[in-house]
Amino acid sequence: MRQLPLLRFAGAALLLAVAPAACGKLGLGGHSTYSKELPSPQQLKAIRYMSQAPGPDGRKVFNHLEQAKSCRDLGIAMRWDRPPDVRAGPFDQKMVYVSSQVPASLPKDSEVFVSGVIRRGQPLPSGGSVWSLRLKDGGEVQAVESAQYTEKQEEAQQAGGKATMIHPFTPGRMLCAYGVYQGDIGLALSGDGHVPLVSVLFAMDRVR
Repeated sequence: MRQLPLLRFAGAALLLAVAPAACGKLGLGGHSTYSKELPSPQQLKAIRYMSQAPGPDGRKVFNHLEQAKSCRDLGIAMRWDRPPDVRAGPFDQKMVYVSSQVPASLPKDSEVFVSGVIRRGQPLPSGGSVWSLRLKDGGEVQAVESAQYTEKQEEAQQAGGKATMIHPFTPGRMLCAYGVYQGDIGLALSGDGHVPLVSVLFAMDRVR
């Protein structure tokens, strides 16, 4: 497979490692009962197949996100666990959901949930992975997952969890990922200019 032209930027991006407090955590839960932006009852009904358990504040949260059959379903579960108008998680931040253009005002180190179509992806020599994603509006995002988080997902799968990564480097599949925005420091797939870059903490690929 031909290397992504942005591969040389991936190592530098991973040096901007997320805080250790986030290691192994998706930062779910929080005082979501006060949210005005929770998924609708119809949306929640569609993902009743996903298991829930009491969260930190006693409110039920989706505790096995790898069960999601699609990136759409994962997005609904994430919005229930981490609604965009409530601070929560290891960084005590509001989650920013990105499916179209990344907001120009988005601060570096913001927690994000991004979903897009895989244009190209490949493993890194370090053991991690790098992807170029196309968003709904045609925009582009680079997503980089370090070997540390890849190993954590593999360990969870070996312990009996459902596979999160099935065909992660197949163009046309959806990739949805929770991570930390690192700024416009990724290199575009064309090799011309920079695009938003996300350091991935948890990722999943699905047909849609």
